Amino acid sequence: MQENAQNTEAVAGETATAEQSVKKTRKSPEREEIRLAKNPAKLISKEGFALYIGKTVDAVVAMAKAAKAPAIYMADPLNPGGNAELYFDREEWDEACRQLVESAPPEWHDWRNRLFLFKPTSGRRKKKTDEQQAA
Repeated sequence: MQENAQNTEAVAGETATAEQSVKKTRKSPEREEIRLAKNPAKLISKEGFALYIGKTVDAVVAMAKAAKAPAIYMADPLNPGGNAELYFDREEWDEACRQLVESAPPEWHDWRNRLFLFKPTSGRRKKKTDEQQAA
């Protein structure tokens, strides 16, 4: 009887060791990178729009709720009280961005001129002149 108990403990110990090794070798499944098509559709989902403008999905949803983006809620016509899906009009967004650039003041367009006028200092300090050291 004592041998039977020892054998059971040995088998249980081997099983626990095998389970630990399986747990250590498992990895979470790798997710595929989400990319937009070269020519996305006129209406795109909230995830696609977030990728398109470089914001998070939560930020895009907040923009839609605040009416700061061309958002369209689509619900199933057979179930009008059900959950609606959120889509964005990409072409309308692009047109609004073009209008903003065209109506911008001339000072805004000077960013092109400022790109290469000055070398970046990147933390370099100017040497003090003799007059500054004397003061």
